[in-house]
Amino acid sequence: MKSIRSRLNLTIIGTLVVVLSLTAVFLYLRISQQVITVYDTSLLDKAKALISLTELDEEGLEFDFAEDGVMNEFELGPNPHYYQLWQLGTQLLIKSPSLSDSNLPLIGIGLERHHFADVKLPDGRAGRLIEINFMPRVEIDDEEGVVEIPEPKPISLVYARERRTLDDTLFAIGLTIFTIVIVVLMATSLLVWHLVGRGLLPLSTLARQVSEIDESSLSVRLSQQGEQSLEIKPIIDQLNNFLVRLQSAFEREKRFSSNVAHELRTPLSELKTLSEVGQMIPDDREQLTEFFRDVSEISNQMEKVVITLLELARSDAGLLNSDPQEILLSDFCDSVWQMAINEHEVSKNLVKHIPEGLIISTDREKFAMILSNIFVNAINYSPQEADIKLSVEIKNDHIVLRVKNVATDLRPEDIVHMKDRFWRKNKSQGKTSHSGLGLTLVYALARILKLDISLDLDSQSMFMVTISGVPLVLE
Repeated sequence: MKSIRSRLNLTIIGTLVVVLSLTAVFLYLRISQQVITVYDTSLLDKAKALISLTELDEEGLEFDFAEDGVMNEFELGPNPHYYQLWQLGTQLLIKSPSLSDSNLPLIGIGLERHHFADVKLPDGRAGRLIEINFMPRVEIDDEEGVVEIPEPKPISLVYARERRTLDDTLFAIGLTIFTIVIVVLMATSLLVWHLVGRGLLPLSTLARQVSEIDESSLSVRLSQQGEQSLEIKPIIDQLNNFLVRLQSAFEREKRFSSNVAHELRTPLSELKTLSEVGQMIPDDREQLTEFFRDVSEISNQMEKVVITLLELARSDAGLLNSDPQEILLSDFCDSVWQMAINEHEVSKNLVKHIPEGLIISTDREKFAMILSNIFVNAINYSPQEADIKLSVEIKNDHIVLRVKNVATDLRPEDIVHMKDRFWRKNKSQGKTSHSGLGLTLVYALARILKLDISLDLDSQSMFMVTISGVPLVLE
């Protein structure tokens, strides 16, 4: 498992190493080039000084720098300098006493040009030389009148000296830059390690808080101490929202288990009671027939609960699919209403406002279950002899269905609970034919059919269920 902190540290420090190394190389090259340029400039100045002491008169070439005591650095001794001159690049004119029997290398360059190069000096030291080609200065003495002066010819001068001072300077520069880079890199690495750890402290705190949450502490909410971090706050908010949903799901699961046990315990107790009473009066055929009728009703009730739970489970698992068909809406609503009325044996009317010939496209079976559950709720929770109103509104290529009924027992705060599983307004009324799963199934089937369901209760206790998004078949 990789650590974000380690990865950040390695990435940042690695980047610093590369950047500082490139910077150090760049600085060393620039500074060393400048130092070499300064050193070469000193060689050039020295060579020009030797050239200025070279002249041509009627007696020939004269080298004033070769006189005794003028430039002692060219004498034999410790750390001597060297020079050597040629005429026309071939004829040796003069060389410094420090060369003795040795010679300096001559490359041969154009007139009035110069060239620098590294060389191994006669005494074995590393050195640097300058080769320059020039025309000697002609010296004319006016007091002697007209004299004949030899024709000047190009002279090549090679001047060399040790480069130990240059190498020592370059080494000092390199060592200084390297030391600075190492010190900066070490200090920066420690600072980066500290700052990254400090910057990731909110994440570490968040990870610790999350690790302490289990199924028994879902009510705990994550928090961030001190100033809120712009990057951490959305994570905390989303995790807290997730914990709210998870806690709600756990609570629904607990209520679901309790409600299932309650819903099945009551009919099972009734079946047990009926079987015991039936055993006590085995000869009363009329009474036994009544008992079996009650057993059938209880079995049907349990079967509806189990079937509804299975449909909800299949919906949650994504196993239900939509199979759209063209449906004549008015006749379809009539048939669903008639089945609901026949099942509950009540005398209520459906006041329908649906244009004739209106055709929709949806899954017949699932849409019938949606309407049936809405009709059954309206039938059972509206006053006796009350009418149920069904209206349709056409919006573009979809329709909106509204089912209205008077519901004097409902309150506005009940609306948010009506789609919860096994919720009933008053479970003590003894309406055992209702398990509280109808609207839950309606919402589940509506998601599959991509419909929107909304519930509303106005100030006149008129309860309305709105079904939106039903596709309309246009002629």
